[in-house]
Amino acid sequence: MNRYAVILLMALAMVARAQDEPAKPAEPKRPRPPLTEEQRAEMEQRANETWNKLPLEAKNRVLRLHRALTQLPTEERQFINERIERFLNMPQEEKKRLKENAERWKNMTLEERQKAREQFRQHRLEFEQKWRQEHPGEEPPPFPPRAPKPPPPPPSTENPEQRTENPTKENP
Repeated sequence: MNRYAVILLMALAMVARAQDEPAKPAEPKRPRPPLTEEQRAEMEQRANETWNKLPLEAKNRVLRLHRALTQLPTEERQFINERIERFLNMPQEEKKRLKENAERWKNMTLEERQKAREQFRQHRLEFEQKWRQEHPGEEPPPFPPRAPKPPPPPPSTENPEQRTENPTKENP
């Protein structure tokens, strides 16, 4: 059911994006032959069947998201569309790595999170300095390229009282 909502949301985002830029056709990543009437009818039928299977709450959510997307400025809508496309086209290994990182972050104490943020900032400063030396006059990219790293060791369980399930709530 959620997959259908995401597919419908993507279709709505693409429609909204196309409405803003009718003069500039988007170049597909791979050339696709135009749809025949038969293919178009089949695609429409599948979309209608999918829509009819959605519960009312999901339909309302899709419509609300569509309305919000169409009201966004073009650049913001494109940004969101690119991120969704990136996630949908992401290899399973990368999705798995993202989930593991999110889980690891969720299990960190506030002190561990602060330490990780400081390490990231230091790494980012070093990267930017090195980039500016190698590419004078150019701004560094938003994220440094990452080489695959071995997974970190599991968190220590020496003092489990310091760990919090939800960092916004205090431990009793």
